[in-house]
Amino acid sequence: MSEKNESQRGPWYLLTGVILGLVVGLIFSWFVQPVEYKETPPYSLRADYKDQYRLMISIAYSANGDLVRAQERLKLLNDRDMQQALIEQAQRILASEGNLDDARVLSGLASALELRAKMTQQPLLTSIPPSDLTTTPAPTQILIEP
Repeated sequence: MSEKNESQRGPWYLLTGVILGLVVGLIFSWFVQPVEYKETPPYSLRADYKDQYRLMISIAYSANGDLVRAQERLKLLNDRDMQQALIEQAQRILASEGNLDDARVLSGLASALELRAKMTQQPLLTSIPPSDLTTTPAPTQILIEP
């Protein structure tokens, strides 16, 4: 008779065990001991946290004026175009009637990056036009009498 009971149960007790194990595992991982991310790179942040990161960089730049450091920090976000990302964020702030000072510091950093890009594209020394060889005086001979 015990063989008959086991064969009638079928695989339902296994399925029940898997479901209970899954539920207990999810409760444990979500509530008892959730994953804590530490020292994650800035490019892995959510979009809203990237916006906060850009804003903090812009505020730091407006306080200390260190454009090189601000640019290096922005590179950590892996944006295709740092300047465009700053401009778009400033526009989103203005469109949502957010803090105007935040939009100003973002656009100020974007302007500084644009100016630096223009400065590095232009040569520092202007080219000197080649001298006209026909107008140079011919060497003169100096006669020395004994």
